[in-house]
Amino acid sequence: MDQFSKIAKSYIDMGQIAGLEWEIRHFNKIVSKGVEGFSDIEKKLILKPDQIYRIYSMTKPIVSVAAIRLIEANKLSLYSNIQDFIPSFKYLKIMRPNGELERLKRPINVADLLTHTSGLSYNFNMGCSVAQFYQEKNILNDPNISLEEMVEQIATLPLAFQPGESWRYSVATDVIGRVLEVIENKGLNDILDEQILNPLEMKDTAFTVSKNNTKKVMPMHGDTDANKLISFQQAPLKIVDAEKSHPSQADVINLRGGTGLFSTINDYQLFCNFLLNGKNKRGSTVISKTMHDFMLTNRLSDHMLPLRLGPIALSGYGWNLIGRVMINKGLAMSLTEDGEFGWSGAASTYYWIDRKNQLTGIIMTQYIGGYITIADDFRGASYSLI
Repeated sequence: MDQFSKIAKSYIDMGQIAGLEWEIRHFNKIVSKGVEGFSDIEKKLILKPDQIYRIYSMTKPIVSVAAIRLIEANKLSLYSNIQDFIPSFKYLKIMRPNGELERLKRPINVADLLTHTSGLSYNFNMGCSVAQFYQEKNILNDPNISLEEMVEQIATLPLAFQPGESWRYSVATDVIGRVLEVIENKGLNDILDEQILNPLEMKDTAFTVSKNNTKKVMPMHGDTDANKLISFQQAPLKIVDAEKSHPSQADVINLRGGTGLFSTINDYQLFCNFLLNGKNKRGSTVISKTMHDFMLTNRLSDHMLPLRLGPIALSGYGWNLIGRVMINKGLAMSLTEDGEFGWSGAASTYYWIDRKNQLTGIIMTQYIGGYITIADDFRGASYSLI
């Protein structure tokens, strides 16, 4: 049993996850790949390789790169004002912690959305003065409304701060997804197919799962309430019905910019390899080297740091145009390297990329409802391979 199997098994034995699938590559060569545990903890069904997972916020980097490809095609710019595409954003107001409303000093632009500095928020942001309004609107828990309807609801809510003033994890990527729909005059699913999924040959990544593959979808464990995503209280490791909030099959596709995709280890590795070198698996350039470097550079000022998800500080990390990026490993709480970047999903999925050391890693499981550190353990252990 290698060290990664041991790490996975330790979390399974502690009852924190049901099972785990992972893949780690160095210079695009597999150095560790495996599965441990169960797909269904109650029936004790052994987890098999190449399952399909709800990747939640690991959707965000894919949508963000689609936006960046449109920027490179001169269809969009970081300066573009969102209200030019979504007129209801003209009427946004800021709500300060004391409840006072104030006008925007400037409109939200694309850069604000990609870097989560727009003032938008999330249902689950602890200590945020506007999160309660997201909960009241049930922004994240209703799959029956379209992306357009969701974003129109968002436009009725106050912002937590002036655009560019601070950092707060938010529905910003959902808004980006809607902007892309307006620009391209088509659904986000078709846009992602054209810009990312087809060029990278990610054949098993989509907002729905074909009927032939439904048995490959790993069941969800823990909780599915999007209002409880940030918590130190561990939800019981039990099967829950994720179909109600995140359907794998539906008459109307549940399109979202910040969540919603299903994917596999093999597919997401294709995306990781692209993020490593800007090319697809056949060696064709998908994004220019200059834009590749540009999108991965930290964009946050020191006063916005450390990044916080509720009480959880991401010490040492900044934020580029697609996710977190390590800018001061002297502050990091687990082994990493300056420039290492990536992100995670609500169901404890995670990816990391280190361009300097040509290292990529992905872990996939399906557990919502507590703060576990298995991603840090896997990323830290991956450095022992190089």
